[in-house]
Amino acid sequence: MILTKICIDARMWGIKHTGIGRYIENLIDNLPGDVTLIVPPDLKIEPKLAKFTKHYARFHPYSFLAQLEMLWILSVIRPNLLHIPHFTIPVFWPGKIIVTIHDLIKHYSRGQDTTTHGPLFYWLKYYGYLVIVWLAVHRAGHIIVPANYWKKELVKRYNLDAGKISVTYEGAYPYKVSPFKIQTSSYPYLLYVGNLYPHKNIPILIEVVEKLKINLKIVCARNVFENRLPKSSFVQYLGRVTDEELTNLYKNALCFVFPSLIEGFGLPGLEAMAAGLPVIAAQASCLPEIYEDAALFFDPHDPVDLGDKILSIKSDPLLRKSLITAGHRQVKKYSWVKMASQTWQIYLQELH
Repeated sequence: MILTKICIDARMWGIKHTGIGRYIENLIDNLPGDVTLIVPPDLKIEPKLAKFTKHYARFHPYSFLAQLEMLWILSVIRPNLLHIPHFTIPVFWPGKIIVTIHDLIKHYSRGQDTTTHGPLFYWLKYYGYLVIVWLAVHRAGHIIVPANYWKKELVKRYNLDAGKISVTYEGAYPYKVSPFKIQTSSYPYLLYVGNLYPHKNIPILIEVVEKLKINLKIVCARNVFENRLPKSSFVQYLGRVTDEELTNLYKNALCFVFPSLIEGFGLPGLEAMAAGLPVIAAQASCLPEIYEDAALFFDPHDPVDLGDKILSIKSDPLLRKSLITAGHRQVKKYSWVKMASQTWQIYLQELH
């Protein structure tokens, strides 16, 4: 009998790697079968990974040394199937690979405005990224994406067979917040949670709060681009907050505003819905697919449209309540357990 061995590259496991890290963590937490993991040394004592066979990788996943290290580790493990939950495939490994492509944001959001590095380093890194993604989508036996939007983009950009790509929607985290505490607060602020990269389209939000004279609280663990944004006395940057602080921010905000021009899945909006907060989102990329009728959509290039949507929620309690109800219903469509189960089925299909 030949033992089937499935291996997952978990080098970017955990919240410090933001969306990708949470994807890997929730995938591994909810898989219905056993796997072997490749992890960094600092996860040796991680209790959530105690039951898994682990192999340790020391080099950063984006480095050339990591490519050589992965080749050696995989030659020791000898997996029947390797899942790379990012585009960083081991280019020298000849075995069977599944890759998750979360988005192609860097294909569309590029240039010196999107980086803190100098031109030479940035463009070398950027073209290296393009090469690795090209290799990943053509080398993989199967590709997983978080939305149909990205499936269509991959098929169009790389001329891929649509049957090679599967959509596994991600999950959202529930927050214990009463959805109908409408009469007890004056809702003194809007809320945005996420990073400040240019594709997030934060300047239009700042322009609108200046015009409406309404406060905006921004929760962002990495304020790398804060100094490039327009200054406003109506904007408060809170940095990283605790779960309890975030819950209170959700509870007392007028609404969550997500002006992003392009997203992989749009998890922050779903988390706001789960917390009982109405969502205003850009009519862009995958967001209409993920949020459906549970959000108010606006033209991400039109500040007047965004301002109108904010005022409509502020002036119409029934609209606000209906969006909250729709948001709770929408969130229930997405489950990390379901995502992991679908991924496991993809593993089994690829092995047979």
